[in-house]
Amino acid sequence: MKYKGVGRRFLALLIDTILLSVILIIFSSVVGARSGNCNASFYIGANTSVNGVDKFYGLCGIPALAYFVLTFAYFVGLEWLVAGTPGKLITGIRVRTLDGGRISFLASLLRNLLRIVDALPGCIPYLVGAILIWNSDTRQRLGDRVAGTVVVSAGSPRPSGDIASVS
Repeated sequence: MKYKGVGRRFLALLIDTILLSVILIIFSSVVGARSGNCNASFYIGANTSVNGVDKFYGLCGIPALAYFVLTFAYFVGLEWLVAGTPGKLITGIRVRTLDGGRISFLASLLRNLLRIVDALPGCIPYLVGAILIWNSDTRQRLGDRVAGTVVVSAGSPRPSGDIASVS
């Protein structure tokens, strides 16, 4: 299998981030983005100061939580069902098991739950994930290692010696 490293995966994530930003704009217009104060512990947005007055702009409380769940489901569901998000599909990469098969729902859930660790530290997003990928023969980040998954080129054959590839 042809394992994919940081560059192609970054491009895929960039495409997904742009797509999810468009979805956020649409979602915010449907549920109504908040402009004012946000006292909830869960929010997506930013506080700004205009003429000395602090205001919050974004999603606050339940709408923010709903968007977070939607984003998480985007990664988990698409990687489980079609082996990749739109970003991965466009860039020609897929998520597979170590033997080249389709990943299970649990594997997709695990690899995406651990995206939180891979995305650390906040100052340079995905630095931990990038370091792990650079130091892995199979180009796995922590989420991949725990879930038993790899990111490969779309047309990657299964490893030699695999019964399914000897037909």
